[in-house]
Amino acid sequence: MTSPDPVITAAAADDPRIRQLIRDLDADLTARYPDEPCTGGAHINPGIRFLLAEADGRPVGCCAVQPFPSPDTAAELKRMYITPEVRGRGIAARLLAEAERTATALGHPEMRLETAVHQPEAIALYTRAGYTLIPNYPPYQHKTLSRCYAKPLPLPDARPEEREEITAFLSGQGLSPQDVLAPGTRYWLTRDAAGPAATVGLELQGHSVLLRTVAVRPDLRRCGAARRLVRRVLAEAATQSGRTAYAFSTGAGPVWERLGFRPVPLAEAAEALSDAPQVRQYRATGTLADATAWRRDLIDVTTGDLPPRSADHSAADAPNTAAATGR
Repeated sequence: MTSPDPVITAAAADDPRIRQLIRDLDADLTARYPDEPCTGGAHINPGIRFLLAEADGRPVGCCAVQPFPSPDTAAELKRMYITPEVRGRGIAARLLAEAERTATALGHPEMRLETAVHQPEAIALYTRAGYTLIPNYPPYQHKTLSRCYAKPLPLPDARPEEREEITAFLSGQGLSPQDVLAPGTRYWLTRDAAGPAATVGLELQGHSVLLRTVAVRPDLRRCGAARRLVRRVLAEAATQSGRTAYAFSTGAGPVWERLGFRPVPLAEAAEALSDAPQVRQYRATGTLADATAWRRDLIDVTTGDLPPRSADHSAADAPNTAAATGR
């Protein structure tokens, strides 16, 4: 093989290439832990998302991102494996980085993983990447050979040079890109192997914040991504002295209700956010009266006080080691 970089793409759990790599992983684990049967597909849930690494047209590695059961908002790295013939080329590190981008795109604030003592190359990979040792979590809490690690996943701020990309992303989903990254706004943009994945904007005025243009790529909806993304942004707003969050909508009321908002008089939101860019723009165009206002108080938002989890249906307002094997 001569290609310096692998091609990493999303793949289905039943993709034959993934299935073969998992069989190879299980054989590797069986050789390392002959007295502890490999669990194979145990602890895998329907929300898992696999990544496939290929070099010179051949599958050479895989891993997966799996959400922890709600209300836990973290993701778990699963089934990390690199074929022996390409180890030492940095493919594992690239695959891990893409898994982290995938988890971030899905709104997860943290990645956790389990490996074990007879995989020193995997432990070295994870510690180099910024993972720290944590107490073993279920179902590994009583496994003496297991070692569990975690890493926070910061939500990336959108940069001024990304304005056109955000504009195109929002326009492609039928949303207005008006005032994107205007003075007084803050945007976050996540990406994965398929490109821009989700974005959300925030405008702050005193203790009030305006949440706007929550957009999640269609293939990432109905998996809790929007819910986790909004929770993270509202938690950030709370750290910036935000006490009350508002949103304007013309037809996505059920979405805001699922995110913990309730309808309020339009005048209340307009007064609380009189100098916010979106309010100024609404007034300038005479469209403020066409909107519906929603409010959510930012109380204990960092610990998560959203209503019970339900499907996310909106597009809008509406993510160099010798080996890296894992369970």
